[in-house]
Amino acid sequence: MNKYRRDVEYYLYNRHQLRTSPNKEEQAWSTIIETVYSRYEQSEMGKLLSMKYDQKIPEQQIFEKLHIEKTTFYVWRNRLINEITLQAAYMQLIKPF
Repeated sequence: MNKYRRDVEYYLYNRHQLRTSPNKEEQAWSTIIETVYSRYEQSEMGKLLSMKYDQKIPEQQIFEKLHIEKTTFYVWRNRLINEITLQAAYMQLIKPF
């Protein structure tokens, strides 16, 4: 498991609050997350982001709605989490070691 996944998912679940936060670190997280959302906006991975973190739809229903296997769901989710984690490390929001 990605050791930063819990933190990244916290920011994903709270992305709307991050947008208006006066905290500079939270604003930086918001920028990363909004960039990822916009990058995948028109794709199935974008739908996964929206369903899981905005609409908070249970995973089993996401599998069914997107017509994907459980494995595909986790591969896509991990890819998105890793992309956000790498951007956060690049912006020095997290320390990779």
